[in-house]
Amino acid sequence: MKQHKNAREGMALPIAMLSIVVIGALLAGAFFASTQEFRSGRNTLVQQRAFSVAEYGLNYEISHWDRSRNVPGGMRVGVIDSSRVFVADGDTARVRISRLNDNTFWVVSEGSAAMGNAQTRSMARTNMFVRIAYPVVAAGGAITTAGNLSIGGNARISGGDSLPPAWSRDSTRNGNCTGMTQRDTFVVAAGLLATVDSSSRNLIGSGTNNDSMRVSRSAINVDSNTYVRYGSETWESLRRNADVTIPNGGDVSPFPAGSDSTCNYADRNNWGEPHRSWPDTVSTNTYVAGCRGYFPIVYVDGDLHVNRQSRGQGILLVNGDLTFNGGFEWNGLIIVRDDIERGNGNAEIYGSIMSRNADLSDRSSDLRGTTTIRYSRCALENALRGSAILIPAKHRSWAQFF
Repeated sequence: MKQHKNAREGMALPIAMLSIVVIGALLAGAFFASTQEFRSGRNTLVQQRAFSVAEYGLNYEISHWDRSRNVPGGMRVGVIDSSRVFVADGDTARVRISRLNDNTFWVVSEGSAAMGNAQTRSMARTNMFVRIAYPVVAAGGAITTAGNLSIGGNARISGGDSLPPAWSRDSTRNGNCTGMTQRDTFVVAAGLLATVDSSSRNLIGSGTNNDSMRVSRSAINVDSNTYVRYGSETWESLRRNADVTIPNGGDVSPFPAGSDSTCNYADRNNWGEPHRSWPDTVSTNTYVAGCRGYFPIVYVDGDLHVNRQSRGQGILLVNGDLTFNGGFEWNGLIIVRDDIERGNGNAEIYGSIMSRNADLSDRSSDLRGTTTIRYSRCALENALRGSAILIPAKHRSWAQFF
């Protein structure tokens, strides 16, 4: 067979092979680029998830702050407290809390995320400087009132600085008073009708003797701001941040609810555990150790009648009248917008009472029975710090670590 002189033998195969190589290279490049894009996107997603987990841990710890750290003896300066917050699919946030001084804490959250694949694990850290914002109360004495004060029967008011029972015995328990400087104070009132027991620094019984060492008439008790403004906090801010709200007042019998290691914060009749250890004034069967670090803000919108054997600690705000009926123990601060009514039965209070409109000189609204009110700087400090809210520092409080 005769071959044509213009025939190009063997070109089809090289062209086909070259096309295959070029197409293969393009496919390989596209696969490599898509793989890199996938890995970059996945890593970015895991990194973002780690950051979100770290933020979750930070925000969770701050929003669920253990306020027992705030009180004296609760957490010492320089101590580091850590916890692990589980999120999902093995992703966790490790949170470390360091106390820098009496009012400032440093919270660091380290988030770890892998999205189910350990080979893609990523870490991210955020931190925030926070401080406790608690009211500064001008409690001039065991009782601060704009009216007159009448004491009758076995009612007793002590102007000497007292320690609540068992609070100073164990420095590891919340409510520690060891090393806290004591100071004597006064009953701040417009006038006083009482008999003074010269041997015990107490005001006791009925009569007309005014004791200048225990009674102070100053601008504090007549200034209306004393009862509604407390440093950076106000009556309204405390009301908004109340842990327990009783909307219509009425009769209550608060009592701690929980166990040796837990506290039932959802129970609105749980106002904390003012006792600290055994032996104490109650049996071991009723001592709720898990609530000893719970210092709630209790807001009562209306008249409050405290009945039967009951107790609590913290800050009690009463938007109305307060009446003690039956046994009642309280460690901390009580602020009453109106009157403190005469109650029957026992009442024992460590801390301070402030009553803006009270005029206790009226026979129908005085302190009688076995009511005992003792000024206690320690009880006040624990109540104010223990119920304090947490706020970020003013400047550059938040930052991310790389």
